[in-house]
Amino acid sequence: MPSPPRRLDACLAAGTVAVIAGVLGSQLLAPAGARGATRASTVASPVTRSDGTARHQSASARPGATDRGAIDHDLQARLAGRMSRSTAGRYGLVFDVAGVGRVASIHPAGAMRPASTQKLFTTLPLLLDQPGRRLVTSVRVVARPEAGVVHGDLVVHAAADPSLLKFHLTHLAEQVRAAGVRHVTGQLRLDTGSLPMRTRQPGWKPDFVPWDVGPLSPFPVYEDVWRHDSGYLQHPTLANLRLFRARLADQGVSVAGGNEITRSSHARVVVARHQSAPVRDLVRHTLQISDNFYAETLLVVAGGHQRVREVTADAGVTDQSFSTDGSGLSYDDRESPRGEVMLLRYADKGPARNDLRRALPIGCNHNGTLEHRFCGTIGAGKVFAKTGTLDHTTALAGYTTDALGRNVTFSVICAGVRSLTAAMRATDKAVLVLRHYSG
Repeated sequence: MPSPPRRLDACLAAGTVAVIAGVLGSQLLAPAGARGATRASTVASPVTRSDGTARHQSASARPGATDRGAIDHDLQARLAGRMSRSTAGRYGLVFDVAGVGRVASIHPAGAMRPASTQKLFTTLPLLLDQPGRRLVTSVRVVARPEAGVVHGDLVVHAAADPSLLKFHLTHLAEQVRAAGVRHVTGQLRLDTGSLPMRTRQPGWKPDFVPWDVGPLSPFPVYEDVWRHDSGYLQHPTLANLRLFRARLADQGVSVAGGNEITRSSHARVVVARHQSAPVRDLVRHTLQISDNFYAETLLVVAGGHQRVREVTADAGVTDQSFSTDGSGLSYDDRESPRGEVMLLRYADKGPARNDLRRALPIGCNHNGTLEHRFCGTIGAGKVFAKTGTLDHTTALAGYTTDALGRNVTFSVICAGVRSLTAAMRATDKAVLVLRHYSG
């Protein structure tokens, strides 16, 4: 079985370790530890939830809660000096210190491509609404088999579970046989309900699929990268259903009819089921390795762009915030550093705080996209952030603490970058300035 394609964040992390560690390590030595990465925000206009449920609001996360008179101009000049070496055509940054306010703000409202920091906005609704939920893929029939025969269809109910693997299909087939099914007189049907069938998102480059993300599907298997032929890339859902039919045949279960994808079915008797890990664990996987496929699928599970817009509005984001996907691959996505900081402050004061912090990459930690960043500096083990990398774009957004132990929430986005390595190095140096800060 082939390995899923490596995401750009992860690929660049290994390639830049020697340069970043060498430059930072020669200047700022410190204990080991943390990682981080950046992320972007979404739509800014307030939205009323259609189901009438309460929003997770935090007064302290709203714009008025930030001390606008706290800017430290000496600090800001030092940050500008670090960022002058980023090779970026333009950049923006915001740093907030708990109990002090906004200590640095350079081009805070600039709308730029957020890259993978968009995943923060995609996943926060899940951590707020349903962190313990498990995605259940089930196989159903209308009535129990008689003498091994199911009279009617065998129906798979899709759950858009991005973690579903080939051996899970085998386990489902084993359960079907264990339920006494040997022959099905009808069809093998896949009930996708209201789940979207599109395989790509607006704003993606043609070659993003399959090298940065597998073709999207409501019934994914191995992140839809187990085949790369053109037929599969166009129709992964039907191919995955055929794969399940083959697993059934391996277990001695035959289906007389063909394969069909449907939006509804009447089968209610469950003969097999598979459940994912809790959503909080799926989010952790998504953010730590910047998994594009998980992000796109979890956007659907969360309720789509509508729910993301609601949470963004609740967070008090008023800058331009727009996304056409969940992963940040889209070149149409736009977020601002200030919007990202507003979202992160909001998350940190609500029920998702612990889950989000556990999900973020940690500087110089063995898991995640910050594995090779901040090593040998006082950022190791102390920077918790989401990275973002696209051609000519880098971003980092998350949390750290300053020299007095105060919580720092930050976002740095670089656009028009000529050297990704230089941009990441400059961003890391800027974050380390805040690690030394005691103003």
